Amino acid sequence: MLSSDKITLFELNQKVKETLSQSFRTSYWIVAEVSEAKENSSGHCYLELIQKDELQDYPKAKARATIWAYTYRMLKPYFETTTGRSISSGIKILVLAEVVFHEVFGYSLNITDIEPNYTIGDIEQKRRETIEKLVAEGVFDMNKGLELPIPPKRIAVISSPSAAGLQDFINQLHTNNYGYIIEHTLFTAVMQGNSAEDSIINALNQINEKYYNFDVVVIIRGGGSQADLACFDSYWLASHVAQFPLPIITGIGHEKDISVVDLVAHTKLKTPTAVAEFILSKFIEAESILHDLKDKLEFIINENITTERLQFEKRLSSITPRIFQEISKGKINIERLYQKSSYSSSQFILNEHSKIAKTARSFELLSLMKITKSHNNINQYKNSLANYSLQYLVNQNNSIEIIHKINTSSNPLNILKRGYSITLYNGKILKDPKQVKKGETITSKLNEGELNSTVF
Repeated sequence: MLSSDKITLFELNQKVKETLSQSFRTSYWIVAEVSEAKENSSGHCYLELIQKDELQDYPKAKARATIWAYTYRMLKPYFETTTGRSISSGIKILVLAEVVFHEVFGYSLNITDIEPNYTIGDIEQKRRETIEKLVAEGVFDMNKGLELPIPPKRIAVISSPSAAGLQDFINQLHTNNYGYIIEHTLFTAVMQGNSAEDSIINALNQINEKYYNFDVVVIIRGGGSQADLACFDSYWLASHVAQFPLPIITGIGHEKDISVVDLVAHTKLKTPTAVAEFILSKFIEAESILHDLKDKLEFIINENITTERLQFEKRLSSITPRIFQEISKGKINIERLYQKSSYSSSQFILNEHSKIAKTARSFELLSLMKITKSHNNINQYKNSLANYSLQYLVNQNNSIEIIHKINTSSNPLNILKRGYSITLYNGKILKDPKQVKKGETITSKLNEGELNSTVF
């Protein structure tokens, strides 16, 4: 091989670059799906474009693309304003691009223009496909079929703590002019961007675990661009909303378009404030129903009272003559009974007086006997207590003398007088010879004086 046949990698890449520039002299309108989109701090937008196999849904072509900052500043607002979407993963775009090759970074596309109307058509097609799929699965109207509790006192709120409309919703709900008390629990979620779909579904799953604690679910957001609403056309989010066991009210905050989530939700409203007004209207409706029921109940009660009073008066008028007849008969019978009972009552009273006098004499005699017996028992107890107390004091005195003798004999000084000694080591009583080492001094305390000894 001749040395002239060799070329460097840089030279090879230069040849590729020259060949491509000669072969692709003009720009091309390219249809592709955005697989990844990133904006850097310099204002450039870097994309990864793919084309999927229609049957197996895997990429069969892929290319890097760049929209330089000076172009992106014009294309971004134009695209988002027209489509209501940002350039993000999953959407299809039609772009005008130049084929470029860099010796270090390789092949890529340089995007110079974009046709948003193509993306609108693709988004609308996907939206129709999502709706048709939900209808075919029989879930499209499931949430709408749920009965909305009146009033909805316990509300689960899905929103971002920083959402512009959340505080407006809470303030209007809790500072209402009617004094209604409404409970709300916030389930935090990301409400825009690529992670919004999964975040909202996660919040729904959390509510579902304790759905019995709530009457209704509210999904609200406020402010932001229409381009941030793509997640609300998602099939999976719409499917979760449609099949949720509680009625869902949406106040996503956009007025021009209705998302698929809006379509499957129980009630769709434009703004968080409108949602709060709707909930308060249900409380007013409930209060009105209660007032109507109260009025109906009062009417029924009054009607029943009037009917019963008339029937009572009718029955009373029919039995009044009979009552007077019975009263007259009763008077006659009472007079007869009184006359018969006069003699019997006097005789009964005399008999009872006699019985009472007899009982009193018996009770007096019995009481005297009981008092005499109790007096004798008290004297016996008194003598027994005196004897027992005297014997107890003698026994206690003997015990004290014995304890005194034992304490006296146990006194260490008395023990020393009997010829015993106490051995001290470092001023403390020595109890174990193992505590002393050879050459150390111990002290033996005697009855009179001390004796020092050295251990060998």
